[in-house]
Amino acid sequence: MSDDTLEKLVKIGFSEYEAKAYVALLRESPITGYQLAKLSSVPRSMIYEVLGKLTSRGAAMVLRKEGSTQYAPVAAREFLDQWHREHEELISSLKDDLTVLDSVSDLDYVWSIEGHENVMSKAEEMVDQAKRQIYLSLLPATYPALRPALERAIERGARVVVYSTECLDLPGGRVVATPVPGEARERVEGLWLVLVIDGEEVLIGELLNENQARASWTGSPLFVFVAEHHLRTDLYLPRVLALLGDRALDLIQEEDRELFACAFESRIDS
Repeated sequence: MSDDTLEKLVKIGFSEYEAKAYVALLRESPITGYQLAKLSSVPRSMIYEVLGKLTSRGAAMVLRKEGSTQYAPVAAREFLDQWHREHEELISSLKDDLTVLDSVSDLDYVWSIEGHENVMSKAEEMVDQAKRQIYLSLLPATYPALRPALERAIERGARVVVYSTECLDLPGGRVVATPVPGEARERVEGLWLVLVIDGEEVLIGELLNENQARASWTGSPLFVFVAEHHLRTDLYLPRVLALLGDRALDLIQEEDRELFACAFESRIDS
């Protein structure tokens, strides 16, 4: 029996000695405690305590015959099926119990995530969890890492809209390419990822330098609304300005025009 099998038994609650003793019982039984200690390499001083625990958890049986006490395993399939049923019931019960206690949600908090790999892992997890819609703004260099998850979302029937500074290939999704003026490019590269899923969660990623990245994640309805509103209106702003033409300069105050720099330049290509 491989060490991997013993590790799996440990993961479902066995101690190392219990795992070794149970595997040894499956190999040879019925058997005395003394014989089992030798076969399993469990110390003799511990073997009866280990057998008592195996018996109490329903993995072993005690056989008393002709004045001697021997032990046999409960068949692996029977024991594991029973273990599975019991823990399914326990987990279901815990869900009910803990949901009652979960009256204060932590979704209104803003959580910080450090490191490029961790940020990307969170983004992929969010995309995989999305059920209805995904709005994503990102740099072209970031796109390949998230493309498989986005394709899976499209296959599930989620609406996927991606905003970037260049055209991206995403069959079944909608890609909005918005050129960025040179003076705004540095700021855009710093804000390299904005992701909103199902109108419920938002992740905003920031590049600090070539080696460092961080992001903020929250389920706060206000933050989610602001981020989604920002992404969705970006789609239409250049078109609106293009229709207005020079009249846009009359409507937007001079000190605010730099806020619309990207849109003013993009309207030419709309």
